[in-house]
Amino acid sequence: MSSLLASWHNELEKLWLKKSTKAMLGLAVIVPLMLTLLTRFLNDAAGLGAALSGQAALLTLNLFTGILLPLYLAMSAVELFAGETAARTIKLALVRPVTRAKLFASKVLALAAFTAIILAAAWLASSVCGLWAGSADPLAEWAESTIAYAVSVVPMLAVSLAAVWIAQYFAGSAAALGCAVLVYLAGKLLPLFYPPLALWSLYSYTDWHLLWGGGGAPAGKLLSSFFILLAYSMMAYIGGLATFERKLF
Repeated sequence: MSSLLASWHNELEKLWLKKSTKAMLGLAVIVPLMLTLLTRFLNDAAGLGAALSGQAALLTLNLFTGILLPLYLAMSAVELFAGETAARTIKLALVRPVTRAKLFASKVLALAAFTAIILAAAWLASSVCGLWAGSADPLAEWAESTIAYAVSVVPMLAVSLAAVWIAQYFAGSAAALGCAVLVYLAGKLLPLFYPPLALWSLYSYTDWHLLWGGGGAPAGKLLSSFFILLAYSMMAYIGGLATFERKLF
């Protein structure tokens, strides 16, 4: 366990030092602020802001889970695996008294930790901006946004694990990132042309938080979609780990 924690701490430090991580944390603060300013401007200029008042939190979440976080997670997963393979620095990690399984787990846990941190930062910034913007029912909107941000961790973890699995098949960052982005785009766009695919496409669940808003979806639908995300996560983790264990560095 100590070797896993030490390796996890090392992977966390790697991600923290990346410019993309700092950029995401910066956007987590800037985006809700800009959206709040926009709604206030619309309200003052044309009286349109009332319809969007208090919605900065959910608008921010839609942007992060739909575009920004999947891209960040793909970039980070590629750098932690394919990037280190290309740079041959992953060999140094394997020299330490840590198994491949623990090294793999530590990288996945680091991605999970920063997923939660970025979403928490966006939620906190959105909540503060929401208090400033004013709302007819701030407590209800705060509770709804809190639930939405919390449950969004689940599909984002599944997306990160899919990116990790894809990264195992490449020895260079550019090709791995290109493939991860293409898979994501295919998973998002194909259901638009063939709707039945939406049920089985992992990337159709990036807006899973919408099922929890308002009155919420039926419990059966929430449970079935959760198990689909869990199944994808397990398959991606096991598939990625099996490939990582056999890979030559």
